[in-house]
Amino acid sequence: MLHQLLLGSLITLASLVGAALGWWVLNEALLKMEPWLKRPPRPIKTFVVIFMVVFSTMIIMSFGVFLWAAVYAQMSVFATWEEAIYYSLVAYTTLGLGDVIVPQEQRLMGGMTGANGFLMFGLMTAMLTDTLRHVRRVQRNLRD
Repeated sequence: MLHQLLLGSLITLASLVGAALGWWVLNEALLKMEPWLKRPPRPIKTFVVIFMVVFSTMIIMSFGVFLWAAVYAQMSVFATWEEAIYYSLVAYTTLGLGDVIVPQEQRLMGGMTGANGFLMFGLMTAMLTDTLRHVRRVQRNLRD
């Protein structure tokens, strides 16, 4: 049990580090784009930024799902890689469909997968909100 909690905590930490790196890359790109963002027409530029943030979010979330799937596959919890990815996605998004379940010995890992996903959805929402707020302030020549 303690082994699963430690492993799940490490995977969650790796997922958060990956998200932080992804967010940093996005922020660096947006900083380089600031002069372009200030010039009209602004609506199309806002669309480009929204696309960048959504795409970054998809990459970050996929990283977390694949990270958990890789651990499940390494532990031979599921028979196929597809099943490991499917379970990780369902648990990460906290859907919990129940058509694929982990053995009783790994139940804590399943719960930690869901907790990691729940945490990441909150973080990604904050990332989207903060990025759009920053872009709007840049476009209106306001200071953060």
